[in-house]
Amino acid sequence: MKRTAIITGASSGIGREFARQIKQRGEADHFLLIARRRERLEELAEELKEADILPLDLCEEESVRVYADYLKEHRLQVVYLVNGAGFGKFGDYAHISETDVSRMIDLNSKATVLITHATIPYMEKGGHIIEIGSGSCFTPLPHFNVYAASKAFVLHYAKGLRAEVKPLGISVTCFCPGWVETEFLENAQTTPGALYPKNPKPLLKAKRVVAYGLSRARRGKLLAVTNWYTKLQHMMFKLLPDRLLTWLWLKTVL
Repeated sequence: MKRTAIITGASSGIGREFARQIKQRGEADHFLLIARRRERLEELAEELKEADILPLDLCEEESVRVYADYLKEHRLQVVYLVNGAGFGKFGDYAHISETDVSRMIDLNSKATVLITHATIPYMEKGGHIIEIGSGSCFTPLPHFNVYAASKAFVLHYAKGLRAEVKPLGISVTCFCPGWVETEFLENAQTTPGALYPKNPKPLLKAKRVVAYGLSRARRGKLLAVTNWYTKLQHMMFKLLPDRLLTWLWLKTVL
């Protein structure tokens, strides 16, 4: 049976880079790629050679059922699950749309849980689950509030899940990058009237942060907090009160 890596959000950015690096290291013989954009998935599948695609919008519950049915039919031996699908929009309660709010919660939190639960029965001992958190998951962030809260959910979910699957020999890592040079930042800054960070730097390279995330997952680590800047933020989040952290964040967007 082929060792399979399942990547959601595989059509671009971090998800695509996870697929490429797992392939380069020979850690999977087969890939299942999931995202909305069929053409992008087909391009990556051709690059990886041994890959199937599922063009799905994971905000829709029917898509999760399609995924679960695929697993039942193919009985995969899963060595990696990377929940790379994610969605973010800047905007406060007065500017951000209900549609964007719902999609952030449904994709970042709900779909992450449902995809993970559907996959675990097909994972082998020594397998790795990588849940994509964020550098924003450690503290409240006004004007990016719903996204940050949805990623805080992912962090706590990963912590609890880690204990649940430990007896199965499966590791769980919450991958928490800072600002990464992908399509995400540009797409997040499209809410009319919203406030955005003045200088979202340092902008990290997806190749570098993914390499770090995979190294942490292979070692069975819970957190993969990338680069010195994000690690410093993480330390501050643990030491400083939320009120001060919120004030510091607002200085970057006002």
